[in-house]
Amino acid sequence: MVDFSDSEIERMIRSSIQDLMEKYDESYWAEIRASDSYPTEVWQDLGEHGWLGVAIPEEYGGQGMGMQELAMVIEEVGANGGWPITIQFVLSPLFGGETLAAHGTEAQKERWLPQLASGDARWALGVTEPDSGLNTTSISTTAERDGDEYVIDGQKTWCSGAAEAERITLLARTVPPEEAERPSHGFSIFLVDPDDPNVEYENIPLDGYFPDRTYNLHLDGVRVHEDDMVGDEHEGFHQIFDTLNTERITTAACAAGTGRYAIEKAAEYANEREVFDAPIGSHQGIQHKLAEAHAELQASRLMNTKAAWLYDNGEPAGAASNIGNFLCAKSGWEACEAATTTFGGMSLSREMGVAAMTSYVRHLRIAPVSEEMILNHVAEEELGLPKSY
Repeated sequence: MVDFSDSEIERMIRSSIQDLMEKYDESYWAEIRASDSYPTEVWQDLGEHGWLGVAIPEEYGGQGMGMQELAMVIEEVGANGGWPITIQFVLSPLFGGETLAAHGTEAQKERWLPQLASGDARWALGVTEPDSGLNTTSISTTAERDGDEYVIDGQKTWCSGAAEAERITLLARTVPPEEAERPSHGFSIFLVDPDDPNVEYENIPLDGYFPDRTYNLHLDGVRVHEDDMVGDEHEGFHQIFDTLNTERITTAACAAGTGRYAIEKAAEYANEREVFDAPIGSHQGIQHKLAEAHAELQASRLMNTKAAWLYDNGEPAGAASNIGNFLCAKSGWEACEAATTTFGGMSLSREMGVAAMTSYVRHLRIAPVSEEMILNHVAEEELGLPKSY
């Protein structure tokens, strides 16, 4: 029989995160959004209490737990008002911490993992290019060996947090396509210093709300020492894709936490706001939207928990992580939609943050992977249907 009760560790995580996040009220987050600034105090606080290193091995300053605990931390931070910072967990503890823990050299681990666990280092990912999108094997950024260095040339786009990061986990071609043994051969991972003078940034102006600044990157003769290659030369494609399941799980947790917060705020407002001498929450037009969004969110969270459990126990997690990501992103967005209906015109108020939440979670339905590509995966891998693209 499956035991659905929270363990002592789970109760401790939820309680501790709730206590920590109480210090940062709605006015704090409203100011963060209005000023387009980074919540440094919160990030440092999370690091000091060990929550950024929850999945980083203990010998490198982490807690040595797993993806279940990391997803729980992310979700609780989001559900307690800190949803604007949740995506940073995907960038730093995941693309930095998980990638280095799995494939880094001992020197790389000793240098960077303690800083990632403490919050002293932030990270970014450089994979997507203007002409490649989800077709990663078509990237054209090159890294050519020159002695004990590699010279990197090319472009990356949608690199969230790159200018503010300590390092960028960057994927580049080290074998020309015509010489590669297979489509996935000939790619390598490098740790690129964002402060390198040959890295140029172009901030991408955003109409909607997204918590981190995002950039186009131009790399013109960027030199990286061979000691800053992560994993095996020419096999970086598979190594970067090792993070895909964990990326799905953690992004799903971002959406689920935001959705929980949206429903909680909407329910509070529905109890307080009166129209026609009764709280608007007494009307089924409001009740049913919130109840349905809550029900769908609870179900999607269970799927994501299953995906994290499978990953932590060494079981195949591809299908579950994709399905969990699909359902959490969709139900998180529907929770924000229900909150928009509940708040009405007030949903546009910066103070409430409903419009910002809706914009953020809608983005999570297309990144890190689109819903259509998830459905392609499920159709082909789970249902045995022919490849459609």
